[in-house]
Amino acid sequence: MGLDPLGLEFDTYSVPEVTDELRQQTGPSYRLSASTASGKMRIQTPSKPSIREVSDKAKVLGDKIVLSGTDTSVIALALDLRKDGKTPVIVSDDYAVQNVSEALKLNYQSLATLGIREKFNWILYCPACFRTYQKSDVEDCSVCGTKLKRKPVGKQLAKQRTS
Repeated sequence: MGLDPLGLEFDTYSVPEVTDELRQQTGPSYRLSASTASGKMRIQTPSKPSIREVSDKAKVLGDKIVLSGTDTSVIALALDLRKDGKTPVIVSDDYAVQNVSEALKLNYQSLATLGIREKFNWILYCPACFRTYQKSDVEDCSVCGTKLKRKPVGKQLAKQRTS
């Protein structure tokens, strides 16, 4: 969404996957290049245990099917930074990122939206034969082959975690 790390008064971090996602010669790619060149932003790969922790939490919540590898890495890096004694704030408008961050008690902030108001647990179901699935890493119905959808099965008010 165009966050400019150069204008911030604190260090910023990102993961290599974000760099890979940005189209070259766009405003965000220029800001990222300038930020990393100035030392204002550090690109860091999260630890495998943190990636596993995020992935496991996303499975429990039912967000695994919509959480990208990049999203998982961003949240995992925040876990690593917290373990290093820092107070990271994940900046993302992605609902699944916010939902998993909320569950892991990580701070997050929206950039262009109001952010989540409620956190959800999801269940996967087949819209064709209505079979439900507890495993959130399955994408297609084992009975009829239809792509699964998800629906909320429990919700609570989100804490709107920000620093």
